[in-house]
Amino acid sequence: MIVIVILGVFLAGLIAYWILHEVIQSAIDNSTMARNIQEIRDHLVGKSPEPPQTANDEDHENCPGCGHLVHQSDKVCANCGLALRDSD
Repeated sequence: MIVIVILGVFLAGLIAYWILHEVIQSAIDNSTMARNIQEIRDHLVGKSPEPPQTANDEDHENCPGCGHLVHQSDKVCANCGLALRDSD
């Protein structure tokens, strides 16, 4: 009889732990921090939320690293940090 009571208490605790875990995980998944982490993850794997701009004049060009619009005199892409020109 004591074994059944102990087993019942253990199972009740396990179920309570599982429910608490699911509630906390759901709150984390819906948080602002989770969205920020997903944006960082997408950026690191190369997913861009916005399509790259295209250069349509002679003063600008597209960064070969990320495709964003940069001025021809820029030495570093402001978006991805790629060195565009050699430093003098």
